[in-house]
Amino acid sequence: MNKTDFIAELAKKTGLSTEDGAKVNDVLENNNLLANAGKIVSEIAAKLGIGEEQAKDILEKAKEIMKGGIMDKIKMPFGGQ
Repeated sequence: MNKTDFIAELAKKTGLSTEDGAKVNDVLENNNLLANAGKIVSEIAAKLGIGEEQAKDILEKAKEIMKGGIMDKIKMPFGGQ
C-alpha cells in the first residue's frame, strides 16, 4: 500500500478529509509508532484541533490499515506473481 492509498483509506475509515488524512500520515511518518503512541496522539490532536479520544480512535484505525497492508504483503510478497 502506498502513501496515497493509505491516506485515502484512512479518510474513508475515519471520515477525515484527504488533507487531514495527509496530516495524520505526516505525524505517523515522523514518529516511531511503537515507542511514541502518546506523543502521536497528542500531535494528531493538535494538528487536527480535536480531542485526545478522537485522536486515539484515528490512530487505532491507522494501525488497522497498516496491519492490513502488511498482511497483504506477507500473503502476496511478489504482487501476485
